[in-house]
Amino acid sequence: MVELVVAMGVLVVLAGIGIPGLQGTLERQRAATAMHRISAQFALARNTAITQRVPVSVCPSIDGARCRSDSDWSAGWIMYRDPVKAGQPAGAGAVMRYENAPVAGSLRLLSSSGRKAIRFLSDGRSAGSNLRLRLCNDRQLLGEVVVNNLGRVRSSRPVNRPPCQD
Repeated sequence: MVELVVAMGVLVVLAGIGIPGLQGTLERQRAATAMHRISAQFALARNTAITQRVPVSVCPSIDGARCRSDSDWSAGWIMYRDPVKAGQPAGAGAVMRYENAPVAGSLRLLSSSGRKAIRFLSDGRSAGSNLRLRLCNDRQLLGEVVVNNLGRVRSSRPVNRPPCQD
């Protein structure tokens, strides 16, 4: 009986030490997954624009049918054919893909205020300024995904985790 109580006490102490570390690991894994998903979506949109010879846009969306007017990508995004640069899908048939709520928990995915969506031309370029998506938790910047004017996607994770700026 004494051995069982001692073993339970040791187990409780180990769980108390290990669980906070596990929370950080889970948050880092969720951040890496979200960055990979959005990077893959941008690569797919660029590839689709090139192979189908039609401009393709990706924008934040809540309902999978329309683009949001703000720069919050946390609820999901849509990829759609955008031959006339309308800023919104022409209809349900124009939407090619919808990613729903890829960011979980306290994580947020925010784009730069000057560029809320991205449009890949039929040659794969993305005219305009770079798109910068920041992945943040309540306090810190966890990672960034940047799409340059040539359509190249790159991601990075800061070493020192600066504050996340909206």
